[in-house]
Amino acid sequence: MIRRSLCAATALVAMATASPALAGDVTVTLTDVRPDAGDLYISLQSEDQFMQAAAVAGEKVVDPQTDTVTVTFRDVPDGRYAMSVWHDINGDGTFNMGPHGPADGWSMIGADDLRGMPTFARNSFALSGSVSLTERVHYPENSQ
Repeated sequence: MIRRSLCAATALVAMATASPALAGDVTVTLTDVRPDAGDLYISLQSEDQFMQAAAVAGEKVVDPQTDTVTVTFRDVPDGRYAMSVWHDINGDGTFNMGPHGPADGWSMIGADDLRGMPTFARNSFALSGSVSLTERVHYPENSQ
């Protein structure tokens, strides 16, 4: 009985002192945001979640009032992630697509160089520790 209790106590101490999984902060700064144009959604996605509603971490900024928005996701495990942004400029709660691409504001890693459909391999980043990302939000030309 004492031996079993000692083993259990040793296991608990080992679990409590085990080194934590490597994690860091991801700070996302978005530029060229249209102030007062609806809610802004920012998310980090794994490869399995890419271009889906699921996310490793997400933040909703209610109706931003400035052209630059910064959010920080804390304690994100090291790995490879996509960052996606959706600005719901018509307030319908849906990411809308038009005949020539997104009808809402959007951004992601490498958005300025995107020529065709995004892929996780091209539009993601490696996290090892902490990182800061800065991306411009894009809007359809007729949405002003």
